[in-house]
Amino acid sequence: MRTTHIAALLVLAAIMASLVACTGDDAQTLVVISHESFDIDRELLATFERQYDAKVEIRQGGDANEVVNRVLLNAGNPEGDVLFGVDNLTFARTAGKGVFEDYSAVRREQIPAGIREQLGDSKAVTPIDYGYVALNFDRAKGQPPTRFEDLTQPEWRSKLVVEDPATSSPGLQFLATTVAHFGETGAYTWKDFWRELRQNGVLVVDGWDAAYNTQFSHYGGDRPLVVSYTTSPAAEVFFSEGKAAEPPTVNVIPQGSKLFRQVEAAAILQGARHPELARKFIDFLLSDAFQKQIPETMFVYSVIPNLETPEWWRWAQVDVQPATLNVDAATVDRWVREWTEIMRR
Repeated sequence: MRTTHIAALLVLAAIMASLVACTGDDAQTLVVISHESFDIDRELLATFERQYDAKVEIRQGGDANEVVNRVLLNAGNPEGDVLFGVDNLTFARTAGKGVFEDYSAVRREQIPAGIREQLGDSKAVTPIDYGYVALNFDRAKGQPPTRFEDLTQPEWRSKLVVEDPATSSPGLQFLATTVAHFGETGAYTWKDFWRELRQNGVLVVDGWDAAYNTQFSHYGGDRPLVVSYTTSPAAEVFFSEGKAAEPPTVNVIPQGSKLFRQVEAAAILQGARHPELARKFIDFLLSDAFQKQIPETMFVYSVIPNLETPEWWRWAQVDVQPATLNVDAATVDRWVREWTEIMRR
């Protein structure tokens, strides 16, 4: 009896020790849900982990639309602590859904007001970076168009590839730019423009990779015009590892147009297991160290202004006016639905 009792106590002690160990490990792991384009310098991330005696697990999957869908499905019982990648088009879908916890980051007021306002200046999300989507042109193919309307002309028949806004973040941003440029009412609207693009042989693919790395003529496709980011020419120089003095592609910003500015944000998920560590991570994302490495890890612009940037980043500098679009989720859904009806007839 005594031996059996001691054995039972030993087994119980082992189980308790195991549970404590598991709890201790879990308490030190911050889970970050992000889209597939999120990237960070590994040593910089290790510095954060050492500072807070923690581990950071980054779970990537899909684009901004998909990760927002994931957190909506798990509202109140999240699969992680922090979301990175909600933007000013997808944010509207989270309103009133109990998805995010308010937090005012330490450097929040250093973010330009215009950028914060694109997310309603909501403390539920913290802007981290921003970017513009534009047309990219293969320099080897001559001279690019100068107006949006040019794309509907015979000269540019079957020369453009775009991403589906229902499945692609840059595709949705480009659609938003055309809505801002042509408007929803009047003699010629964004719908008219897309009808004419369809008649002129525009190619629609699911995502950026298929558009840029497969259909774009610079990478062996037959389309010299592609919807991509204004930072793509700089990225071409970066990835050439010194072989290219200038980019083989050029941004096309049509005359008189404004570009939709995508603002990406991070947020603490309601019900996060480690909310305090999550707040530290949000502050870390606004640190000079993290913001400075954004150009060469994610190829977008930092929200903290006046930071030093690499020399090759000059090819990413563009003088554009952001398109003003303050819309709700229902409006964005309608745009996508109407676009789909036009393009699939």
